[in-house]
Amino acid sequence: MIRFGIMGAGNIARKFADAVSKVDRAVIAAVASKSTERAESFARQNSIPSFYGSYEEMLKRDDIDAVYIATTMNYHYENILECLKWDKHVLCEKCMVLSHREAEEVFALAKQKRLFLMECMWVRFLPKVQKVKQWIAEGRIGKLKLAQGNLGFNASFDPDSRMYSPALGGGALYDLGVYLIEVLSYFTDQKLTGIEPTVIRAATGVDETVNLNLRYGDYLVNAQCSIATKLPENGYLYGENGYIALEYLHLGNTVKLYDKDRKLVEEFDQGNANGFIYQVEEAVSCIENGKLESEVASHQMTLDCCKIFDKCFE
Repeated sequence: MIRFGIMGAGNIARKFADAVSKVDRAVIAAVASKSTERAESFARQNSIPSFYGSYEEMLKRDDIDAVYIATTMNYHYENILECLKWDKHVLCEKCMVLSHREAEEVFALAKQKRLFLMECMWVRFLPKVQKVKQWIAEGRIGKLKLAQGNLGFNASFDPDSRMYSPALGGGALYDLGVYLIEVLSYFTDQKLTGIEPTVIRAATGVDETVNLNLRYGDYLVNAQCSIATKLPENGYLYGENGYIALEYLHLGNTVKLYDKDRKLVEEFDQGNANGFIYQVEEAVSCIENGKLESEVASHQMTLDCCKIFDKCFE
């Protein structure tokens, strides 16, 4: 049984707690927040036995095996280091860190201490994404050549909000682009070889709208993300003999396979289960088997994504 502690008591942590409750070999043992009142309320609402008003109080417990970090992005780097210092395995919400240097540092420390560390790119673990991976491996659309995807919504401009504040890790890339990068790159084994970004910045300096052209060998990815306009939020994978549509790329349940004449060949619906369940199952399995990283959401996935961030903000 893997005993989790939760760091941060916001809405995303509720979804994680619900997912853990549906996994046989895991349990939430405690939650910590900078606010004791908030931690207590979260614990009561989610049937968690212990709560703390400081992270260190929870981390010093020997019976906590792993920590799920659900704080705001600007704190992830220091939160990960603190968890590793206390010898805890770590699952950290996206974006795990905000630069390639930070990613290299936390992964190196985790490996040195023989601890599991994973960015929670939960979409990679979804049954629909695994089905797409299977279709491509089976050659159902021939050799994969190109991917397109977009995610965007119109966030009201507020310089102090999480979306628009540089201090809080605001911007379209950290909030939305990470999905496009880390999901669309999952369908190739080729290495990242080219990054060509176009970035439109808001008055606060954060990236408001971004167009990315990425190259993985002979596989090209074109992606757009924005916090200034609503986008269709679909993804497409094009092969030599057909294409695959991921409707509502990260939150939808359906994927469709088409032949080269645009005829629907197969459709897969994964249902409405809590999508976090699958990444929890993976993390539990990895920790139980002494693995330091997941093959699905690998360290290289995060390192490549952070390299793209650095290029966009240089």
